[in-house]
Amino acid sequence: MTPPRPRGRRQPALILAAAFFLLALGPGCARDSGRIEGSGTIEMDEIEIASLVGGRLHRLLVNEGDRVHAGDTLVYLAQGEIVGEVEARSAETDRAESLWRDQQRGPREAERKTTRADLEAAATTLSLAESEFRRAQALHDRNVASDAEVDRARAARDEAAARRAAAEERLALVEEGYRRDQVAAARNAVEAAKGALFSSMAKARELILSAPISGVVLHRNVKSGEVVGPGISILTLGNPDSLWMRCYLSSPEVARIRLGAKAEVHVLGWEKRAFLGRVTQIATRAEFTPRAALTEEERASVVFGIKIALDPTAGVLKPGLPADARIEPVAR
Repeated sequence: MTPPRPRGRRQPALILAAAFFLLALGPGCARDSGRIEGSGTIEMDEIEIASLVGGRLHRLLVNEGDRVHAGDTLVYLAQGEIVGEVEARSAETDRAESLWRDQQRGPREAERKTTRADLEAAATTLSLAESEFRRAQALHDRNVASDAEVDRARAARDEAAARRAAAEERLALVEEGYRRDQVAAARNAVEAAKGALFSSMAKARELILSAPISGVVLHRNVKSGEVVGPGISILTLGNPDSLWMRCYLSSPEVARIRLGAKAEVHVLGWEKRAFLGRVTQIATRAEFTPRAALTEEERASVVFGIKIALDPTAGVLKPGLPADARIEPVAR
């Protein structure tokens, strides 16, 4: 009969098993009363203030640490070329609109009167030419006028008839007004001029930069008088009401949380206060993944980053503070 083993020898094995279990929880996380714990740093959403056109920095109205409200003017840039372009485009738009209105109204009354007078003069000339031709033809029949004189009278009559016909056509055109295609072309010219003016004004608006959100000025990246290129950050704004933290959980723990899961965040110096938040992002790819995850130890080193958005803290928390998060797991 084999004698029973002393109970004292089981303790090293139990200790090793417990240590292995804690290691399997992965870096930055562990179980606490059923919750999942992770460590990270408080971060703040930042917005870079930049111009699409650039220019020389004329005035910078805020300093680092200033609080601003959405819509506050922050930066004035100078670029005379854009201002001149706006003035030129505005004048071109006014000219195109004037031409279009003139086309819509049609010919002026003075033009109509002049055209009618031309028609009357042409009709009078034709009547005289016809009388001259009849007289020449009568003399020719009595052998008093030559054939050449009759031909000249006939030519003068035909020319006068053509002039009267042309005067009638001009009067008809004036009475009808401008053609629809001409009016449409004038309208299109107005739209094109307005489009060019709108583009120039959009560039001019980029010379005055306003705060897109309410927040705090974190950094002044450019000094007054410097030339700033398009897209170059002039100021960096932070939103104190949009704080978040990122921590890393092992693959077994990630399987126990879902987007929207509630979380409590504890920060050094505020041990008795829990700041509330929720999980807004879970990484779809693992980090620190070994080339061949075959052993238990290698699988335990696989971690996934998660993001926890914090409820507004009224400026209590600051970016850069280390913090611990406790996340509610999914009920099994």
